[in-house]
Amino acid sequence: MIPSVALVQEEPAEPAPAEEPEAEEAPEEPEAPVDEDVLSPYRLRFDQLVERTIGTTSRPVEFNWRRTNAQVALTGSYLVELNNFNSMRGGALLRLPSGGVVVEFGLTWAAVWDSPSSRLLALTPYRQPGHPDRAEIDVGVAVPLAEGVVTTFPRFFPAVQMVFSAYGGFRYLLYPTGFARMSAGQVGEAIFSPTITELEIDNLEEERLDAMEIDAGRYGLLAGFGNDLYFASGFFVSPRLLVAVPILAPATQTELLVWADLSLAVGLAF
Repeated sequence: MIPSVALVQEEPAEPAPAEEPEAEEAPEEPEAPVDEDVLSPYRLRFDQLVERTIGTTSRPVEFNWRRTNAQVALTGSYLVELNNFNSMRGGALLRLPSGGVVVEFGLTWAAVWDSPSSRLLALTPYRQPGHPDRAEIDVGVAVPLAEGVVTTFPRFFPAVQMVFSAYGGFRYLLYPTGFARMSAGQVGEAIFSPTITELEIDNLEEERLDAMEIDAGRYGLLAGFGNDLYFASGFFVSPRLLVAVPILAPATQTELLVWADLSLAVGLAF
């Protein structure tokens, strides 16, 4: 018997799939240039952008006093004169921002009273120059030197806009009782006189304090420095120190050459 041999034909192996070539990346298209004319309507200067509302905060940080129409305040001050009398002033103040400065108009009443020293001086033949009770008219200007937003103490107060200014002013002293028993012509002459007339001094003799010699000066110039502290609501506080400048002393014949005025104004800007 011849053994049979079965031949098995192997199936050919399937060829491996050919790797597809990687797709070439498309070249990036250059960005189109930005048209400057399209963006120009939306551009603003930095100072204009700061003045706009670009967010909110729990603490107000700026008050633009230059945009206010007027500022009204109550003012009080203590006069530090080179004599032994006590003098305090109280009145009203109108402030008008204009051209980057503040023009002020004030009307106050100055009250004068004795101190222990002046009472003792009245027992002697000596007298000191001074001014009896009177009205005072002030015209001045405040020129800002530096300003910015500052924080306050205690910290629960909001931040404020602080303006440090130089002040210059003209002060006119008016004695209503000094014009008693004077004709219209005499009153007109006295108002424009740099010194108090003899008729006024005679009328003020009963008004003066016992140790006082009435000073002849009717008006004078003042200069000094102060701060304006503005809150976001428009409320402001303005402490200042003014000193008499005796430039007009030869004309007014005042004997009170140098004295100081410590004042505080509290008001509202709108």
